[in-house]
Amino acid sequence: MEIDRLSFSAPWIENFFKSALKDIFLVLEKEGEIVGYVITCVCHDLEKAVILRIAVHPDHRGQGDAVVLIRKCLDMLVQRDIGMVELDVELISRGAIKLYEKLGFKIANIIVFPSDFTSNGETFYIMRLVLPKSEETVSSKQ
Repeated sequence: MEIDRLSFSAPWIENFFKSALKDIFLVLEKEGEIVGYVITCVCHDLEKAVILRIAVHPDHRGQGDAVVLIRKCLDMLVQRDIGMVELDVELISRGAIKLYEKLGFKIANIIVFPSDFTSNGETFYIMRLVLPKSEETVSSKQ
């Protein structure tokens, strides 16, 4: 939970993490230390998934750890015959947007929350990736 607190202005509470364990919750460890995680919700009926949260400890950013986590998550989704995955990212998170675009995500929508809804008004991109069929993995394509 420390990584979440260091990565987001509105960190999740412990119960959010516990409820997220039902779908895909991957952690990346280096030398026995958790350096990052990805949490994904799978909607099997819709053949769709949503990446709810991805974070890498600030001391480990820029080393490809987020790419490793996302690719592993995408491979798991392909194996489950999920056809599409979405995520949201703040417009001001330029580095994250570039990372997601590098992995093939495209901007599908823009959501603007007024300042009376959030603390200072925020704009998010909804980014979407159409996944390959289960014969291929995401890692093998890149």
